[in-house]
Amino acid sequence: MTTKKLNKIKLLYKVRVFHLKDQFTISRGSKKLIKVIDIILKDGKCVGYGECIPYDRYNEQLTNILKYLKKNKTTLITKINEEKIETIPYFSLQNAISAAQTDLNCKINNTSFLQKHKIPSKFTTAMTVPIFNLEKTKTVLQKLAKVKILKIKLNENEVFEKLQLIESICKKSKVIIDANEGWTKSFLQKNIHQLEKYNIAMIEQPFPRGKDYLLKDIKTSIPFCADETFHTNNKNLHKQIKYYDYINLKLDKFGTESNIKKILTKIKNKKIMLGCMVSSSLSLYPALQYLKIADYIDLDGASFLKQDRDNGLSYKDGTVTINSNFAWGKKKGL
Repeated sequence: MTTKKLNKIKLLYKVRVFHLKDQFTISRGSKKLIKVIDIILKDGKCVGYGECIPYDRYNEQLTNILKYLKKNKTTLITKINEEKIETIPYFSLQNAISAAQTDLNCKINNTSFLQKHKIPSKFTTAMTVPIFNLEKTKTVLQKLAKVKILKIKLNENEVFEKLQLIESICKKSKVIIDANEGWTKSFLQKNIHQLEKYNIAMIEQPFPRGKDYLLKDIKTSIPFCADETFHTNNKNLHKQIKYYDYINLKLDKFGTESNIKKILTKIKNKKIMLGCMVSSSLSLYPALQYLKIADYIDLDGASFLKQDRDNGLSYKDGTVTINSNFAWGKKKGL
């Protein structure tokens, strides 16, 4: 988005904590809450918002970003005015500033983000089941029995017990397995033919980034999806993603809209899963512009929060309903 220079722009920020409904566990760790940084851009009476989600996996820590914000306010305003957001060192911060800038421009120019991108009022998303014990997994699956696409986080424990539960409870669900870099080659080779017996849409990032080449020895009809490997700071990106059928596009990993478009232009013959971090709806609304290019959508990040932001996305059986009253990307005065 081309931006007019905002000479009187003010940059504000604050930390916000969102508690989760339940512990969210994946192969490499657990969390009961998320801490985000609200990025606020002001120009006169118009205010734009963005959500910054630092992620340790990508060497971004909240304390470091807060220090950077404190020391570089003037520099950041200059970068925004000169359209040099991509020179900011943290991609999650780039993304949040870019989102706040988009929101601010919608209000200044009296335009609607949802209308501009012809975003539907409802769409289907994958719904994620973190790593729980079998009893808790069963309870969670019973609540998701009608979803079309089920994403389950799996380490190497109780894989088939959980797939059996899905098969018996979520009878019509396609399954995305997300290993979060937690599997070994020997485990996948040993079990791949057994996995083929289930309704698996894809396996996401089975091996650690840098070990992607091991996939060349896995002969299967099940597609693989790159997540942690598909990141803008990966110098070996194009070499490594050749082993995957899908790429997981998360805005937090690429920073700005222009960088995302640049990356996608260079990526050939890959299908796209539009993904997210555990986040509030403020992170998810900017991603909606990519709905039309996605083969799979995985935007359930706000469903894990005890309390989302006011008028955020709502979820029911894997259907997401967009609230036009959400205070982002709106026409001025609405």
